Amino acid sequence: MLVISKIEIMEEKLRIIISGGGTGGHIFPAVSIANAIKEQHPEAEILFVGAEGRMEMQRVPAAGYEIKGLPCKWFQPQELI
Repeated sequence: MLVISKIEIMEEKLRIIISGGGTGGHIFPAVSIANAIKEQHPEAEILFVGAEGRMEMQRVPAAGYEIKGLPCKWFQPQELI
């Protein structure tokens, strides 16, 4: 799942959080979106949020963006019943 949230515009400065990861199918489109935003708004601050120890923790910094890792617990759908 990819979630993009514009959190604040102060004094013409765009600040964005992007969350999505676990697989390249989520990470690479998210990075492409961040790149497109930076092309249109070079002053924009973009922060990624992802799961600690997952692929995004290496791929996002390699693309030049800051990322904060969150502890996540994975569960099976059967656990919800």
